[in-house]
Amino acid sequence: MKVVKDIYNGWNDDENLDEIKKCPFCGGIGILQDNGVEYPEIDPETGAYVDMHIEEGDVLWCECKKCGATAESAGTPEKAIANWNRRA
Repeated sequence: MKVVKDIYNGWNDDENLDEIKKCPFCGGIGILQDNGVEYPEIDPETGAYVDMHIEEGDVLWCECKKCGATAESAGTPEKAIANWNRRA
């Protein structure tokens, strides 16, 4: 069961991934992050927001939402979660 809804990249909504344990330092919620890019697409003629451009990253890591602690990064979400959970 996932604890956090990821409004940016969706990684934390994937129920097929292992649960991310709480932070070993402060007990905060750990979330999966990536080095992807998200930015709004703006219509050049009107200046109006038209869509959100999202590029998935190729490096992932877990990070505490409360204290900012991180674990070793990885190339897959499974490995990034394993790295974090090993510390927890």
